[in-house]
Amino acid sequence: MKQIIYFSCLFLIISSCTSEIEDRIPAFQSTINGVEYWEAINFNFSTNALGEGIITGNDFNSSISLKFPSLSTGVYDLRDNIIGEATYQDTIQYSTLNDGIASIAYFSDGEISINEISSDSKISGTFTFNAYDSSGELTVNVSKGIFYRLPLTQTTD
Repeated sequence: MKQIIYFSCLFLIISSCTSEIEDRIPAFQSTINGVEYWEAINFNFSTNALGEGIITGNDFNSSISLKFPSLSTGVYDLRDNIIGEATYQDTIQYSTLNDGIASIAYFSDGEISINEISSDSKISGTFTFNAYDSSGELTVNVSKGIFYRLPLTQTTD
């Protein structure tokens, strides 16, 4: 009898486990500096008059913003600042438009990958980037970034 109860409880626990992205649709999340899990509580996906896509999100303590040149699937390399921009802000703002100033110069880099834009204007993809503050002395690494089924909320001028 104890075995039946044990296996029933075990089955219930296992069957209720799901990945985090399935629990949060839409989702906008990443890892900061390899250790801190970040998830947007509020987010927005919009376009501007130039047709650029802009995704922003915050968790009340920090924010991430992604800007890419068009609403089409593909990979946008952030090493070329003309292509796009990514920022992370907590108490300091880090941007891929800034580069490091150490004796061996390190450049901001990263990529935004647009995997899907659905017929109902929902966007999904991944991102990763390394960015510096305006002084070029402090850096942040944003990895394992994902945005999933974010709805287009507005077009701005």
